Amino acid sequence: MTSSVSAPKQRIWTVMEVVRVSGDYLHERGVEQGRLDAEHLLAHVLGTGRLQLYLHFDRPLTRDELARFKPLLRRRGAREPLQYVLGSAPFRTLHLHVDRRVAIPRPETEYLIDVLLRLAGTDRVFESALDVGTGSGAIALALAAERMARSVTATDISAGALATATRNAAEAGITGIDFRRGPLLEPVRDRSFDLVLSNPPYLSDADWRSAAPEVREWEPRAAMAAGEDGLDVIRGLVSGLDPVLRPGGWVGLEVGSAHAATVAEMLETVSVLESVGVHDDLAGRRRYVFARGSGGGRVEQVSSQEGGNGGDSGDGGVARPGAGPDSGVPDAGAGHRERGRRPRGRGAEKRGAGASGGARSGRPQG
Repeated sequence: MTSSVSAPKQRIWTVMEVVRVSGDYLHERGVEQGRLDAEHLLAHVLGTGRLQLYLHFDRPLTRDELARFKPLLRRRGAREPLQYVLGSAPFRTLHLHVDRRVAIPRPETEYLIDVLLRLAGTDRVFESALDVGTGSGAIALALAAERMARSVTATDISAGALATATRNAAEAGITGIDFRRGPLLEPVRDRSFDLVLSNPPYLSDADWRSAAPEVREWEPRAAMAAGEDGLDVIRGLVSGLDPVLRPGGWVGLEVGSAHAATVAEMLETVSVLESVGVHDDLAGRRRYVFARGSGGGRVEQVSSQEGGNGGDSGDGGVARPGAGPDSGVPDAGAGHRERGRRPRGRGAEKRGAGASGGARSGRPQG
C-alpha cells in the first residue's frame, strides 16, 4: 500500500483580509492613508469601484488576482504616487492617463476653472483659450470637454508631456486642440487669445527639498519647482502676456498662497491688464490670481464660502499672502477620488503628506 502526503493547504485571502493587511503594510511605510490606497489598488485589480469591495468583503481572491495586486502594492509601498501606480487620475469630468512625464492633476486646479466660471459666467464661451504648460492636458481638455472655448491651444516644453496630453485627448474623444511645443508663450507668438490659463510650477527650491517623497522622488521637478523663490516661471509668463492677450481678455493663474499678492502685483504692471483680483481655494488659501484686459471691466471677487471654507478679504483685490507653514506649498493629495466627483478642498498645497490623489496639474516648463 502506497502512502501519500497531502500538499499543505494554501491560504485563502478574502477581499477584506487583503485590504486590512495591505493597509497596515502601507501605513508602516509612511503612507498616511494606507487602507484607502489599498482599497483603490485592489478595486483597480478587480475592475470594480472602491466602495463595491465592501459589498463583497468575504469574496476570496484568485491566485491571478493576488499576483496582479502584489506588484502594485509594492510600488505604492515604495512611495510611488497612487496615480502613477494606477496609471490614471480624475480631473473634473475626465479621467486622464498620468505617468512620470507629467505631474499629477489635483483638485485645486479643478477649482481654478470653477473660479473662472463664477467670474466670467457659467454660460460664457471664449473664442480662443490657451493653456500654458499643459502637462497631462488637464486644463485644455476640460475647457474643450465642457465647451468653455471654441478654440483651445496648449503649450508645453516637454515632448513627453505633450505626448501624454495628446493621448488623453484621443482617449477622451476630443479633437481640435492645437498642441504646441516650446517654453511658456514662445510657441504662440503668432496668435492671440481671449483666455489664458496656467497652473505653472511654483515651489521654491526649499519647498522642493522638504516635499513628501511622492512629490520629490517621483514627480518631474520642472513641473513643480521654479527656482529659489518659486517665481521664475511665473515671471517669464507674466512678462510675455502683452502680445498674446486680446482686448478685454482674461488671465487666470494658480499660484502658491504665499505668492498670491506678489503675482497680483506683477500682473498689475502688464499694460494690457486693468483689473486684478486674488481668490481663495476651498480651504481658504489665496491660490488664484485673475486679471482682465483693458476694456473688459473689473474682476469681481469670488468667495470660497460658496463651495467650501473661508472667504476673500474685502480689500479690493490684492490680498495678504496665506498664513501658516504650508502656505506656499501644495498638496500631493490624500486619496484617489472616484471618477466624476467634483473638486474638494485640501488642507495643504503642493508639498503635502503623500501623493495619494491630489490636485495639481503637472506641466514641465523651461
